[in-house]
Order: sequence, then structure tokens, then C-alpha cells
Amino acid sequence: MRRFALLLLAGAPALVAAPPIPLAAQGFGVYEHNTCAMARAGVAAASPCADGSAIFFSPAGLAGLAGNHFSVGVTAIAATGNFTDDLLAHRTDLNNPVIPVPNAYLTHQFSPKLTAGIGVYAPYGLETKWPVAGFEGRFLGYNTEVRSIYIQPTIGYQVHPRLKIGIGVAYITSHLKLRQRADLSSQVIPPTLGVPAGLPAGTTFGQVGVPVGTDFADAKLDASGSGFAVNFGGILKVTDRLSIGGHWLTRKTIKYDGTATFAPESTHLFLPVALGPLPAGTPVDAVLSSEFAPGGPLANGPVSTSIIMPPQGSIGFAYKMNDKWNVMADYQYVVWGWFNQVKIDFANAGTPDLTLMPANKDTHGFRFGTEYQYNAKLQLRGGYLYHTGASPAQFVTPLLPEGARNEFTIGAGVELTPKLHADLAYQYIKQNDRRGTVNPAVGNTGLFQFKGNLFGIGLAYTF
Repeated sequence: MRRFALLLLAGAPALVAAPPIPLAAQGFGVYEHNTCAMARAGVAAASPCADGSAIFFSPAGLAGLAGNHFSVGVTAIAATGNFTDDLLAHRTDLNNPVIPVPNAYLTHQFSPKLTAGIGVYAPYGLETKWPVAGFEGRFLGYNTEVRSIYIQPTIGYQVHPRLKIGIGVAYITSHLKLRQRADLSSQVIPPTLGVPAGLPAGTTFGQVGVPVGTDFADAKLDASGSGFAVNFGGILKVTDRLSIGGHWLTRKTIKYDGTATFAPESTHLFLPVALGPLPAGTPVDAVLSSEFAPGGPLANGPVSTSIIMPPQGSIGFAYKMNDKWNVMADYQYVVWGWFNQVKIDFANAGTPDLTLMPANKDTHGFRFGTEYQYNAKLQLRGGYLYHTGASPAQFVTPLLPEGARNEFTIGAGVELTPKLHADLAYQYIKQNDRRGTVNPAVGNTGLFQFKGNLFGIGLAYTF
């Protein structure tokens, strides 16, 4: 049964090494950390919104932000999708809940040149949830979650009337969880039972009559970790109309410690042939019970791993067409290629450690946004973005079936009172269809299809 223990923990790094939430951004990244920026497709490197969200998008943007600002917001991610397998043309629909992604920022101007603040946002995370019953991919994973929250104190300083710089240090707290089932047909019969029955070493339960797709265990990995990263950037006002800027968020390897737990699932089967001292007709569940006992390969126990939160950055421009209309664009780069090796360490001596080679690709995003001041109290926004996928073809599974996608955004900012401002945003995501696998044991491949609807709301208070 060691093979299954390896498969279980192979799933967790496969998901994080290859989304959080699927469809939110490349890999398992999230970029909707502010409703104002979301409405203009996340373009903020050279001209961040004046509500403190520069803490993530462009730390230099804090410089010159007058007074005190407090903003909160939430993005509701409603992802829909399905997988159609090649063997039976069976379609399974994603069963994801609507996922809220909150953010909050607080800033204070100490002098005309110096502003400081603190922000809370979640740049990396995902959830994929598939139904267990009848889904071919449950043996790779049916419920996956990654949550990484950044808490970032930041300062912005105006070096020159045309040059601003900023830097922040983020504390990261992260949690990951994986749920999956195990297929008995693909498990090797223990030699102590198979050899006395005249079966060659390596014989599987499927070879003696156990049907493919027989659940016999439900497995869960639950682990947490923490660390620090640095976010810095600059903005240069080239002319009174044109600004250019950029930021860079450094990578951090998060070390996770947690527990791997295995719960038996009744097979309701009986041995079709005698195995060693066990006669034909013996309940299969009784044969497997020793695998879950202390010291067995499916025994509950501590586990540790490490995941790299990749570095990412953006560079872009903002151009003021006239007193009412601004246009802007950003290029975003995420170094997902750092996921070239992930090692899983089991405290249980009966379960061998595992090293994976996920072979992810760096991703490139192209974002275009605009703002129009309709009147003194209403600002209209819109945008478009395209970015490539991180997962190579061999890592497209139910854990992380992401790919290249096109996204469209619209939104508005409304002045409710002289001090209180509200923002609304909507984002539609269409991911390119992508082929992947759900059961490597039987070569079952198929087509993943996904789209997403995101709704954002935020409030900003100046005092």
C-alpha cells in the first residue's frame, strides 16, 4: 500500500507546484486585491488607486497620498467548469462554492514626502472542489485548498517631485489541504499474502478481479507554514501626463508542517481467490485493516514539505489623455519556474519520502485599463487582460486544471460623501479549454473547461 501513500502526498505539491482558487490568475495566484484596481484589469504599476492599495500594487504610490486612508473590500469568485473524460464521454461539473477574497489597507501621511501604511491581501491561493461520487479524478484529488495571506507594513517616500520609491516587508501565513480517494484495483497485493497464493510479486488487486475505481481509503493532508517576503517599487513622472512605474514581490520558500490522515472506506467486496492463509470469500476490508494500523503505510502521522511562493512583478505606464480620461497598461511576470522540485517528508518510517519535479513555466500577463471621470461623483472604469498558463501538459489534473485565459472587467467609483467612497467591479474570465488526465492508472484523459465570474465591492474612508 505504500504506493498510495506516495500518491496522496504527490497531490499536494502537484497542486501548489503547478489554482487558488482556479481562474483567478496564473498558477495558483490571485490578483484581485482591490476593487478599484480590479475594475481596470489590475493595472496599477504607474498609477495606483488612491485608497492605500498601492501597498501591494506599487508601494511607491503611497508617497504623496495625503491624509489618512482606510479601505476594505472583498472579491467574490464564482468559478464554474467541467471535465469530460475520453473513455465514456462522462461529464463531471466542478462543485466549487463562491469564494470570498478580502483585502484591507490603512495609511497615514507623516509628512508631504513620507507616507506609511499596512495592508492585508492574499496573492496566492486556490480551491478546487469536485463531487466524490462518480468522478474519475477523485483518486488524484477531489478537494484542494491553498491559502496564503500577506500582512505588509510599507513606507513610500518622494525622493524628487518626479520620483517616488516604496518598500514593504510582508509576513506570510499559509495553509494547504488536500482530499483524495485511493483506488484498490491499482494497489499491489502484500507479498506475505500474494506469494503463498502463487501470485508473482507486484500483482495488483485489479489483476485478481477487484474492479477499477474501487474506493478503499479517504486521505487528507493538512499543513501550515509562515515566512517573510519583500515588496518594493518606484514611480517616475516623465511628463505632466506620462508616468511609468513598477514593483517586485520577492519569492519565499514556506516550510509546512502538518498531518496526513487516512480513513478506510468500505469496499463491500470479498476476496475472489484465496490469498495465503485467507480463503476466498474473506471480506476485503479485513485484509486491508493492517495497512491503517500504527506503523503501516496508511497510518496517520506528521508530514512536512516546502512550497515556494514565487516572485512576481509588474511594469507599466499611465497616460493622462485629458482632465477626465486616463489610459494605462501593465506587463506582469511571475516566476513559476521556481517550482522545479518539491520534497515530501513523512515522519512514519513505513512511508518513504517523495521528491517531485513539477516543471512549471513562468507566466506573462498583459493588462490594459482605463478610467473616465464622468462627473464630480462618478468614475467609470474598464479593462482587458490576457495571460499564459503555468502548468505544463503533464500536470493538468483535477488538482490544478489551469491554462491561458482572457479576462474582461468593468466597474465604477462613487463618492457617497466627501470622506466616503465606494467601488464596484465585475470581471469575466474565459479560460482556454485544456486537455488533462484524471486516472493515470487506466490512461483516462479528457477535456477541462472553465470560466469565472468575479464580483468586487469596496469602501474607502479618508480622515
